[in-house]
Amino acid sequence: MMVVARLAWKRLVRGRAIYVTVLLSCVPILLALATAVGIADPAERWTIVAELTFRSLVLIAPVVHLAGALAEETDGKTYTYFWSRPIAREVVLAGKMLAVTPLLAVVAPIALAVGFVIVAAGPGQSDPAWLARAAPAAALGVVAASAFAVGLGTLVPRHPLVAALGWAFLVEQVLPLVPAVQNLSAVHHVEVIAALPRPPDSISGQPLGSVLGLIILTVVWLAVARWRVRTFEPGSVEG
Repeated sequence: MMVVARLAWKRLVRGRAIYVTVLLSCVPILLALATAVGIADPAERWTIVAELTFRSLVLIAPVVHLAGALAEETDGKTYTYFWSRPIAREVVLAGKMLAVTPLLAVVAPIALAVGFVIVAAGPGQSDPAWLARAAPAAALGVVAASAFAVGLGTLVPRHPLVAALGWAFLVEQVLPLVPAVQNLSAVHHVEVIAALPRPPDSISGQPLGSVLGLIILTVVWLAVARWRVRTFEPGSVEG
């Protein structure tokens, strides 16, 4: 797993996808600067910054880096090396997550912290508890999004990034708005944990319940990835 992680890290720092993460990391900063101009209420400014950060950096960055975890091995014909070794296939996916997920789980809270500093520097009184809740929520969200990206990527190995981004941009943006299915949304649980300062009737759920919800979503998607990679045969009609 560590060997795969080192290879994945080299691909990460040398590839172009890292620029997407850098750009997404600027979202909280740019939003905070933009809202400082026209919004006087610090709670409203912070809600905008945190919510859009959850829906962009926290959700999209893991997808960009991990949705193709299996596909890049089949496209590059490197799967024959791993598949012929006496190691569990899921180790390949675990190694890539090890290279990417901890990094993003640190970057997201740091980006939020910078955004909060800018929000707090504007007019009005800001509450440090906002950041204290949002930072761990972002880290947990990154873990859940990483598991989702790897899981869906193994289900759709031919077009994993398109499928994962389609879910992130369309389905994940709608699910939190529908009470009957919002517990299937990682974004919904992240927002509940963060307890963004807004009217109480605009979002339902308890933080502890949403922590459990993210854990369940993570376990389910990792189980899907483990099952799929063990049964996956490159070059088959199914694959």
